[in-house]
Amino acid sequence: MVAALDAVGDALDAATAADVWSLSDDDLAATIVACEQLAARQAAVSLRLVREADARDLGRRLGATSTTAWIRHRLRLRPGEAKTRVDLANRLRIGDPVDGPVDFAANVASTAGGRSMPATAAALAEGAVSVDHASVIARTMVELPGGLSTEQEHIAETHLAGWARQHDPVTVGRLGRHLIHALDTDTLEDREQRAYQRRELRLSEAGDGSTRLSGRLDAESAAMLRAALDPLAGPCPGPDGERDPRTAGQRTADALVELARRANDHGTLPAGHGVRPHLAVIVSLETLLTRAGDNGTGGGGRSGSPAGGSSGGAGALGSGGGGTPTAPGELGWGGPISAEAVRRIGCDAAISRVITDSASVPLDIGRESRTVTAGQWAALVARDRGCAFPGCTRPAEWCIAHHIIHWADGGPTDLDNLVLLCGHHHRVVHHHGWQVIMAVDGHPAFIAPPWVDPDHTPRRNTRPRYEQHNPAP
Repeated sequence: MVAALDAVGDALDAATAADVWSLSDDDLAATIVACEQLAARQAAVSLRLVREADARDLGRRLGATSTTAWIRHRLRLRPGEAKTRVDLANRLRIGDPVDGPVDFAANVASTAGGRSMPATAAALAEGAVSVDHASVIARTMVELPGGLSTEQEHIAETHLAGWARQHDPVTVGRLGRHLIHALDTDTLEDREQRAYQRRELRLSEAGDGSTRLSGRLDAESAAMLRAALDPLAGPCPGPDGERDPRTAGQRTADALVELARRANDHGTLPAGHGVRPHLAVIVSLETLLTRAGDNGTGGGGRSGSPAGGSSGGAGALGSGGGGTPTAPGELGWGGPISAEAVRRIGCDAAISRVITDSASVPLDIGRESRTVTAGQWAALVARDRGCAFPGCTRPAEWCIAHHIIHWADGGPTDLDNLVLLCGHHHRVVHHHGWQVIMAVDGHPAFIAPPWVDPDHTPRRNTRPRYEQHNPAP
């Protein structure tokens, strides 16, 4: 396999260096089609390798939470793209025998009720369809009504793969929806149950400062959500009766945020780490005191004395920073916000102070206690931001404070002996040979077991720290 891929790489080098101006129009058109076919065939090989890695549970053995998390970090993919690749790889099963029973339970990563796609796998391996075609067919197969026989499912998938050889993915999706409607013989109760089983809600960062919400709800749940949002989503005329400038979609988005704010303020949600749910902002004291238009040194702020604000609850955090121009604030779930937004949030917030050094490492606030205090938790989040394990993106809200030297072995509950770890990586550190050390700059580093890295090279989480990326004045 490796030698074959090396040969492909050499061929691509030759193709890249070749002149294209000498191609005739017919040859140029044929070459573009050939490149698309080769891309599909390459994707088929890649998906086959991903499925093998998933079958071996390679990602977990290398310390990641899953194959999806591992290829996302290793290949620098978007979360949704990584998940799509793993799911599609397990559904296509390229290279597997097409005859015999389908046993999706044999692979822990496969979803229940999965349906095989041999015709699609063959077409992708030939380069006759694209990965987009295969993804559309996979989604259609998931949507097929229950109660179909294996033969009916096979016929449906064969039709879908045949349509993919003739039409673009959008058209295949439309034909697939027609196929689902034609095969659907469920009762209303069956449809309600199926709709409930497919409920989901996802929040994904778009990379431009916004977060995309996507998902689906069953009819009853959607009605409940609408009942809560509608009173908050009505138009708000101006003082002189002018029309609300917000679109209907913007009013609904504002209503959802207002619903969450009221739930946080009410204080009935479960608390985490001794602090009730709140909006946490990590910000330097200079940023908090700087007014719009200042150069970043206003307000008499002192370098190294950060503060934090929380809307709807106490327990906000702080991080070191300072500098000119003013560093942005950072939301507890990650991502920078402007200094003016920080001041707006701080107008109605509890402020807590965490003193840090120039490397954003909080001062030691150890206690003679096995569990961390709310103040220590604030300092840990200011330093680690979330799970500190290399490649993990889970936020602090999903983490626990891990003692580097165990409490039972005399390890103190001090910042120098604590690190934030999500539940999965807490188990990895305790049971799979990973070691945590505190580097000279006061930030945690991780050393992999010898079967992962024989050189024992320290590794760190590379999530961006916005206060360390200030533009030059």
